[in-house]
Amino acid sequence: MSIISKLFGKSPFEPLYQHMLKVKACVDLVRPLMDAFLKGEEEKIKDVAKKIFKAEHDADIVKKDIRSTLPKSIFLPVARGDILRFLKEQDNIADSAEDLAALLILRKTMVPDELKEELKDFVDKVLETYEAAMTVSSEIKLLAETSFGGEEAHKVMDLIEQLKLKEWEADKAQMIAAKKMFSIEKKLDPVSVMMWMHIFGELGTLANHAENAGDQMRLMLHNT
Repeated sequence: MSIISKLFGKSPFEPLYQHMLKVKACVDLVRPLMDAFLKGEEEKIKDVAKKIFKAEHDADIVKKDIRSTLPKSIFLPVARGDILRFLKEQDNIADSAEDLAALLILRKTMVPDELKEELKDFVDKVLETYEAAMTVSSEIKLLAETSFGGEEAHKVMDLIEQLKLKEWEADKAQMIAAKKMFSIEKKLDPVSVMMWMHIFGELGTLANHAENAGDQMRLMLHNT
């Protein structure tokens, strides 16, 4: 390998984009998972969960390949550590989808009619947050071409602000859903209450990691 090749190496930005697509394939299954959960379709829940587990595994393979092939000495427009932290947060989104799927097949938990509207709204807000994060991530190749500067950087910063607003809306929807659940808790057994708190928590965590991925992108832009 020539000295120039050693210095510049293989760009990680195309693999980061490919990892984003794997994460998207995983989280895109959350909607059908939650639709099946709302309808009480146990077999459909299990089927979609298996697909999520497979998609998350595929994302993990790409993540590990990026980590193992990213040289410690390479000329990049952003720091190696910033790239790895962004990769971790992006991967955490898929991990949250996997954790949610595992939770839903762990125990049959009925969805009270009184809670369905709030749950649907919460899921919508979480997935809007994730979609905003994917919009940010999808810009990474263009950012690399402009050395994380110029008009493209300003565009991405605006997208990150939109992402933060979506996560705030998801937080509000989580609070509303939790309050609704507690308003009917006397109709629920204690284990169901515990399970609902875990379900809300996993959905909220997915939105949080989506926001965190945007924050890591912001750091890359600030540090260039």
